[in-house]
This record gives sequence, C-alpha cells and structure tokens, in this order.
Amino acid sequence: MPIYGQRVVMPEPFRVEVEAFEVPEPGPDQLLIETEASAISAGTELAVYTGVHQWLNDPTRSWPRFPFVPGYSAVGRVTALGEGVSTYQVGQRVVYDGRHTTHGLVDLAADRALIYPIAAHVPAEHAAFAAIARFPFTAVVQSGVTAGQSVAVLGLGVIGQVALRLFAACGAFPLVGIDSVASRRAVAASSPGVTALDLEDTAMREQLHAANHGQAPDIVVEATGNPQAVKLAMALVADGGKVVMVGSPRGIAGEVDFYWDLHGRSIQLIGAHGSAIGGTPREKFPYVRDRAMRLLVHFLESGKLRLDDIVTHYAHADASAQMYDGLLNRRDEFLGVSLHW
Repeated sequence: MPIYGQRVVMPEPFRVEVEAFEVPEPGPDQLLIETEASAISAGTELAVYTGVHQWLNDPTRSWPRFPFVPGYSAVGRVTALGEGVSTYQVGQRVVYDGRHTTHGLVDLAADRALIYPIAAHVPAEHAAFAAIARFPFTAVVQSGVTAGQSVAVLGLGVIGQVALRLFAACGAFPLVGIDSVASRRAVAASSPGVTALDLEDTAMREQLHAANHGQAPDIVVEATGNPQAVKLAMALVADGGKVVMVGSPRGIAGEVDFYWDLHGRSIQLIGAHGSAIGGTPREKFPYVRDRAMRLLVHFLESGKLRLDDIVTHYAHADASAQMYDGLLNRRDEFLGVSLHW
C-alpha cells in the first residue's frame, strides 16, 4: 500500500500550493526522513517565486524549473533505512538539505549529500536553519582571519543576521549591522558588540566610523542580494579591506568604477557563494562541508548561535503562500520563517 505525503510546490511565479506525492522507499545507501520543520531561504526561494532567478531562463540548467518544489534546509527523524546504511538509526534526529515536504530521501552515496545528527533540545524551527547557516558561514571562511577585525554587514535579512553572529563567535569586533528596516536593526542590536545603523540615514557613514573608533571597517559583508549595493559596500570598507559578497546578487552591478573603487584602493572583492565549501578539499577552497556543518550544529546545540529572535514565524505548511507573500511584501514583520506539518 503506497504512503502519501505532502509538499509545497510553486506551479508558476507568484503561486504556492500544497500537493500530495507518493513517499518513496529508500534504496541502497538511502534513508527516509520524516520532516519536523523546514526553513525558507528567502533569497533563493523568493527569486524563484517572483520569476527573477537568473537560471530560470538558462537552457543549460535544469534547476530551477516550474513546477518547483522549494527548500533545501530541514530537520527531521530517520524513519527507514535502505540496504547498506549503518551510520544512522531509525528515530535518529538529523538536519539535512530537505525541501518543504513531509518526507525526504537522502542518498548517502551522493557527492552532495548533506545530513548531520542534531540534539533533541534544539527547537525544530531553529534546527531547520542549519543548512542555510552554511552560506553566511562561507563569508566568515572567505574573510580569512577575523579575530579583532571590524566587520560591517550590509543587509539584515536572515543571511546578514546570522553572518553577524558567526563573525562575533569567531572574534570579530566591533560589529555593525546596516539596514533600512527598523525591526531588523533592532534584532541585530540585541547581540552584544553590535551597533545597528539605518541605511537611509544621511549620516550613516559618519556613524559607521564612530562605531569603529573613527575608522572604516576592515571587512564589509554584502548580504542584500542587490547588485547595486556592491558600490556602496566598496565605498564603506577601509583601504586595503575586504568586501565579501554573500548575498547572491542577481543582476548586473552598474556604475562601479573598478579603477577608483577597487584597484585604486587595493580592496579585495571576494565571492562567498556556498560552493566555496564543498564536500572534498580543493586547492582554493580547503574548508569542507563536514567541518562547517559540525561546527554549525555545535553552535546551535550549545546556544552560541541564537535564532529565537531571527525566526519570526513558525507556521503550518498550509500557510506557506502567506509566508512567501509576507517575506516579499512585509519585511518589517517577516524575517526568518520555518514551516511545519
């Protein structure tokens, strides 16, 4: 007798539905997970939801395509093991790269398999963000040594908020968060050592220097996802400093004079896409996914990475359409969103 689950699906731009699907049985080296909660990745998922993701019209890519089943960060419990699986047990709680579905299948033999045990005391709505947290962690890794360096984060969505807290955990100081939304600034300012500034304040740059003892920050993390923000990020960083692009900018950055804005000030402009942390070591990117995820799980289990004030909505998946609409149109109320079944 087939078992049926449910999943969120985007049949076309600006439409979100919940549909039934047949739950597969795990094959060799696979395991089946029943999802507790899954986190919405606002940047990637809203880009698909609104139809602006740069790969939607790329004929060389098969992902993403409509109908689209969103999500890549979830927590759940193992319910069935395929042949040859000995490293996990039925009932074990794990974080994994699951979509917004009641059940997910993980192939342990796949190069990109992402699954890690996590303790039962971590709330599901927070544990669901573990896989997403590896992206702001990439900004920390790509920045190099951060202890004692000043960091400003431009854009205080989930990625920017988590980036601030991870930089703090790695010893960066002082820390500044910059955003035009007051509620997001309030969340950032609740962390020790963080000053929050209004992006639209004409005195923002002077305030940034004042928060850093009269100097420009050593590192500026661009987490808005707006390609036009790179010029501002470059203008804010100290001469010889680093601008780290973690916001997956979608589009072309105009009016950037690379001679004066970059070359003339010896700035380093660094890409921090999640692909920088792969499954195996590479010459340019030696930091591997296992090391990153083990550390992030430890941060969540130990309370070193707090998400209680970042996750503003923990909703039943039936309300997923309202959640996407809120993330898109009500940024003063919606920050982090987890779905449950």
